[in-house]
Amino acid sequence: MLATVVVAAALGPVAATSATADDSPTRTATSTTGSTSKSGTTGPKGSTSTTSAPSPAVPGETPRDVQGPPPARAVDPAPAPAAASDDGRSASGANRLSAAREWIVLCTGFSGCNAAGRGNAGYESVYRQSFWSQYSGHNCTNYVAYRLIRNGMSATRPAGAKGYARDWGVNMASQTNDTPAVGSVAWWDTSFSSSGHVAYVEQVISNDQVIISEDNWGGDFRWRTVSRDGGRWPQGFIHLKDVAAGAPAPVATYKPVVTSRLLDTRTANGVSTRTPVGAGGEVSVQVAGRGGLPATGVGSALINISVVSPSASGYVTTYPSGYSRPTARSVSYPYGTSTSSSFVSRVGSDGRIRLYTSAGAHLTVDVVGWYPNGSSLSTIVPKRLLDTRNGTNVTKGRLPDRGRVDVQVAGTSGVPSTGVASVVLGVSAENTSRGGWLTAWPAGSSRPVTTHVFAEPGRASTSTVVTRVGSTGKVSIDTEASTDLMVDVLGWFPTGADYAAVTPSRLLDTRTGVGGYSGRVPAGGVVRFQAAGRGGVPSSGVKAVSVTVTTLASTAGGALTVYPSTWSRPGVGNVLFAGGRTVVNAAVLPVASDGTIAVWSSVPSYVVVDIQGWVRS
Repeated sequence: MLATVVVAAALGPVAATSATADDSPTRTATSTTGSTSKSGTTGPKGSTSTTSAPSPAVPGETPRDVQGPPPARAVDPAPAPAAASDDGRSASGANRLSAAREWIVLCTGFSGCNAAGRGNAGYESVYRQSFWSQYSGHNCTNYVAYRLIRNGMSATRPAGAKGYARDWGVNMASQTNDTPAVGSVAWWDTSFSSSGHVAYVEQVISNDQVIISEDNWGGDFRWRTVSRDGGRWPQGFIHLKDVAAGAPAPVATYKPVVTSRLLDTRTANGVSTRTPVGAGGEVSVQVAGRGGLPATGVGSALINISVVSPSASGYVTTYPSGYSRPTARSVSYPYGTSTSSSFVSRVGSDGRIRLYTSAGAHLTVDVVGWYPNGSSLSTIVPKRLLDTRNGTNVTKGRLPDRGRVDVQVAGTSGVPSTGVASVVLGVSAENTSRGGWLTAWPAGSSRPVTTHVFAEPGRASTSTVVTRVGSTGKVSIDTEASTDLMVDVLGWFPTGADYAAVTPSRLLDTRTGVGGYSGRVPAGGVVRFQAAGRGGVPSSGVKAVSVTVTTLASTAGGALTVYPSTWSRPGVGNVLFAGGRTVVNAAVLPVASDGTIAVWSSVPSYVVVDIQGWVRS
């Protein structure tokens, strides 16, 4: 459960000593208890701040007395070099991401965070004032002191809040442990910087993941998500004035949009030229502010990626702008054949995502929905969990026919060890001995009859899979045919999230008549069928459903499109396929008011639709 803190809009004056400039603190301004200081302190918007100022902990003490000389500017861990190509040759390059990879920046700056719905409890109006005799301005200890005073602590500095941030946890060791709480102080020693760092815990997602707000010496105000597996977990949490967890604040939920094209290199939509992306090339795509998405506050986007006329077989990697390229796949494609795949990508702080292609190809990106920052979907930079080609977390070598592997997901790669209901995975098959299906399900439960990925000899396949996790935090994956298997983690949903994964079941199979239609869907034909009230999905209160859509035995190459049955059909396809091939893709789409969805086919084809989960209204 998400624990959140709500700061009252009007708390009354907050006590402080008077302000000094960010980089040139002085000793000149002090005040007496209960008096009103009108020193003309200028806030960030040129306003004059009037606050009640208490006596300092020691009369006449200054920031230099308390903290020593101004510390060196704090610098975040530097990004790592780009990851090795996803060719299976070396396990050593598989996880060459920055140590700061799991320091997901949710917003930056007072105005930027306010626009994203992430406040600072009024600090922006008084940040040039000193609290607990800390250096004023953008300073982590000054911000934390202010927040704790707002929580009800005395404006008189506690004895342990002395020295640089690195010293706080040492000075207050009896109040420091490894358990986060809302209102506690996340504390880093010199593992962060030479002077250390402190931040304010806003939300506790689990004992392994928190959301913090922070100010930075020589930097700016931010909110971040910090995960234990990210390599920069706090050394401890200082408990001075924790906030009792009440009812959780409403969590932002999934926002479907009318499918809209964000990128098409064939028509120069989203790029400046009508040329394919070259082999080993990348393209940056603006997501926020386009296609019905707001300009700020977009955490992740649900997109459909299509690869058109590739010059060779290869793959696409999709990741948030501002991060090192991971070793992961969002699409696998064969030479010369158009291929599409659904994907969930975190969006960079600049509102962009990046796509890398290993072979030259035209690329298109369509957006179908999004999750705001702080929503129940936590997306991460994709990370490889398993790779049989090089022995990453598994015995090296292809899985045998009817082989199965259990993949540990919870407690790894930024996914908490507890409180995880379901995970978003990218599942890829390569070097397959014959045509066959791969299926994922929660470890420890019965294997469902539905499937997620279809693998063929001579070509790789990739699909996005959302599945519940077993009681041990594992997901089982099996294969009909001998194959190499790659599994990437893209994100996770907590218990009680707006998305509910179900045991997959079949909603439509035109080969057998399941769903009310039998035979190939004709060219230009539409089949409407019931989604709500079937397969574990309730009959009401359903905003959207998550399905896999499969084409089989088509008479020619073409496309399938799924959409709410009462909407106009979008002009873009969910599944692109060559004639006669079996191709599967995932889709998340709203349901019509009567709980139905529709599938359209451009050419005669059998169609199978399986339910994977649903989104609550």
